[in-house]
Amino acid sequence: MPPESESETLLSSAGSSNSENEDTQVFENDDQATYIVCKSKKPYVNPTVPVGTKPEDVMKKLNLDLGQKFVNAESKIVVWIIRFLSSVAVEWWEFLFFKFWKAIPLSFRRALTFYGWKIYFKLHKTILGRKTGVHPSQSPEYHALTSIMWWGRLFPISPERMRFSLSQLYVCTPNVVEAYKVETIEQQMPFNVKSEEEIIIPPCQQRHKTVRGMFLHQGKEPTEHIIFWIYGGAYLAGDVLGNSSSADWVAKQTKMDVFVPDFRLAPDGDMDDVLWDVALAYKWLLDKTGKDASQIFFLGISSGGAVCVRLMQLMVEQQNGDKKTMPEYIPKLGAPPKGAVLFGPYVDYTEEKKGSFLHYPRMDLVVNEAVQRDGLPYLEKFIPDGKRKEYSPVHRSMKGLPPLCVVVSEHEAVYDMTMEVVNQARKDGVSVTVGIWKYMCHVFTFFWGFIPEGKQSMDFACNWIREEAAAGQQ
Repeated sequence: MPPESESETLLSSAGSSNSENEDTQVFENDDQATYIVCKSKKPYVNPTVPVGTKPEDVMKKLNLDLGQKFVNAESKIVVWIIRFLSSVAVEWWEFLFFKFWKAIPLSFRRALTFYGWKIYFKLHKTILGRKTGVHPSQSPEYHALTSIMWWGRLFPISPERMRFSLSQLYVCTPNVVEAYKVETIEQQMPFNVKSEEEIIIPPCQQRHKTVRGMFLHQGKEPTEHIIFWIYGGAYLAGDVLGNSSSADWVAKQTKMDVFVPDFRLAPDGDMDDVLWDVALAYKWLLDKTGKDASQIFFLGISSGGAVCVRLMQLMVEQQNGDKKTMPEYIPKLGAPPKGAVLFGPYVDYTEEKKGSFLHYPRMDLVVNEAVQRDGLPYLEKFIPDGKRKEYSPVHRSMKGLPPLCVVVSEHEAVYDMTMEVVNQARKDGVSVTVGIWKYMCHVFTFFWGFIPEGKQSMDFACNWIREEAAAGQQ
C-alpha cells in the first residue's frame, strides 16, 4: 500500500525567515503533486527534505512497483521470461504495427488515444485510485499513467521502439498544429549567408550540409522573438513531427515563432555530428530571419537540453578564443541567446552511475531500468574515446551563459545532474529559475495531455519565457 502523506509542513513561502532561502517557494496542490520554485542566486537547498537525505533513503519511503511485490525489474527470471516472449511473439510483427498505426489518419489516432484514456482513467480512479503511484500526493491521472507505463521496464528497449514512441508524442497532446504557416525546411548550403564569416565545412561533414526542420510561424510577419527548439530522446530517438504539437502550443502561449531543427541520432551519428547539425541549423535561423542572439530563446528537452547548454558553452568559448571547443570545426555562433529553458537536461555522460541516476530508474517511468540496460550501451561509441567528461556540459564552465529556466522532477533519474547544472551556473553568476516537481518521472511535462502536473510545468516555462522577453523590452 502507498505510504501516508509526508509529515512535513509545506509553506506558501518556505524559508521566508531564512535569508538564504527567501527566494524559494513551495506550492501545495489539492489534487496533484507539490512543486517548488527557486529563484535564489545561491546553491539550491530543498526546504522539504532534511539536509543529507540520500536517494536510497528516499526510495524506502515510496510505493514502488505499483504497490505489489510479485513482479519487478530486479527479478532476473521475470525479465528473462518477458524478454524471451517479446522476441518470440512480438518483435517479428511489431514493425508492421508501427507502419499500420502511422498510416491511420491523425484525427482518428487522436480520438482513439483520448477516448481510450478517458474511459481507462475513470475505471482506474474508481477501482485503484491512488494506490499505484509512488506517492499519494500525485494526481489521480499520474497514478493511472503509472499503471500503464510501469510495465515498460520489463521489456527490451531498442532504438526502433524508442523512435516509434517519441514520434507519436504529437498524437498525445490536447492541441493540433494550427500555426499560421508550417514551413518544412530542407535547404542545403551554401544558403544566403549574411554573417561576416564564411562557414567552412570540414571533410567529415561534407555529406551533411543540409538544414532540415519545421518552422512554425504565428503570423504573416515574423515575431519579435523566436524559440529554437531541440528535442530529446537520449540521442537515440526523437523527431520534429513528434514535437510539433507541443512546440505549436508553446508558440501560441508565448506569441513566438518556433523552429524545430532535425539532427542525426545514434548509432548513425555521434556527438560531434549532433552539435554540427544543430549549430548549422542555428546559423541558418539567424541568417534567414535576420535576428540577433538577443531575440532567440533556446528550449531543450532531456538530451536536447544538454545540447542547448553545450551550444551556449561553445558560444562563450568561441568568444573567449578557446581553441579546445570540441569539435573545433563548429562555425562561429556569436553571442549566447537571450535565455534557455531546460527540461530535465541529461548533461553527465561519465560512466559512473551515482545518486539519482543510479537509484531513481526504479521509479522513473521514462528513464527506467530497461532504458539504462538496453539504451545506454548504444552511446558507448557516441562520444569520442576518453572524452566523456569533457563532452559532459555539467563538467564545463557555465560562465557567460544567459538566464536559465530549469524544469525537473525531484524524483527522476537525472535530478542530481540537473541540480549540479543549476548550482554550478549560479556559482558562475548565471541567473537560474528552477521549478522542481515532486514524484514525477523524467520530462513529465510532455505528458501534459494526460497529467495536470505536466500542464502546470508547461505553463511555468511559458510564463518564464514571456517575462524574460518583456524584461528586455522595458
